[in-house]
Amino acid sequence: MLISFVILNYNGKELTERCIDSLTRSISEVDYEIIVVDNGSSDGSVEYLKNKFPSIKIVEEGYNKFITAYNDGVKEAKGEWVFLLNNDMLFEKGFLDYILPHLTDEDIFAIGSKMVNPERQVEKNANYPDFKCGYLWIKTKDVSSFSPTIYIGCHGIFNKKKFLELGGFDPMYSPFYSEDLDLCYRAWKRGWKVYVEPKSVIIHYHMATIGKLFNRKYVLRVAARNHFLFIWKNFTSKRLFIQHILCLPLILLGAFFLKKWYYIPAFFDAMRYISEIKSSRKSLVVSEQISDSEVINFIKKGIESVLYAER
Repeated sequence: MLISFVILNYNGKELTERCIDSLTRSISEVDYEIIVVDNGSSDGSVEYLKNKFPSIKIVEEGYNKFITAYNDGVKEAKGEWVFLLNNDMLFEKGFLDYILPHLTDEDIFAIGSKMVNPERQVEKNANYPDFKCGYLWIKTKDVSSFSPTIYIGCHGIFNKKKFLELGGFDPMYSPFYSEDLDLCYRAWKRGWKVYVEPKSVIIHYHMATIGKLFNRKYVLRVAARNHFLFIWKNFTSKRLFIQHILCLPLILLGAFFLKKWYYIPAFFDAMRYISEIKSSRKSLVVSEQISDSEVINFIKKGIESVLYAER
């Protein structure tokens, strides 16, 4: 089996070098390739990485496409499975070995590693969904066993064929946030599965470019906008969607009183995508195999069963 590792780089040649060094030291007895997708770096990353790692493939975007640049990296991959990574990550030895046995399941879309910070505090593990008060709330549950999760980000392995069939990360969410949730949720509704393997551990150093390029208010506003877009695009259940619409005034009012004022402009930002969302919803309904409630309940019960067994 050939595994393709796709790493995103933007003006981070030293970070990417460290990431690749850690990756190659952590892998044994598996065929793999490494693809670096460069988002228009101006720090000499491309030449530096070509000289340092002549065997890797580099995809040059020419400008910063953020997370949607992964789509181009996946298209260039030769492997049946593609492992998407940020460049500010290090890897525990054998992290891939825990994931490989699960890839024989034909219904698997993606499997994520457990992501921790350098102090070993959990950042991403099993992402637990809960639809309450017309809004989808997501929390990370620290499980120790193989578990379903509503989504994984760029810390896991994806089936290339299924990834491309879904169209990859939707540029509607540009520049960042919720595109990974959107992709995995669409996979779930196709009847495919997304899991996390917590024995596979990736260490995240939080040196990404978002905080360097955008102020915190803008980042929060985009995150809130994209969560609205996610619900409007993907929730085809009439009951849940109507509940969301009826609760919108309360959601916005609650955000105001909680001093999360960015939700108000974020809502109007999202409204600009209505025509695009209507088009997306039509195609989703045609391909949908499982309802929203079935997806959410399956993941919730799966995570709860794992947590109960681990008590």
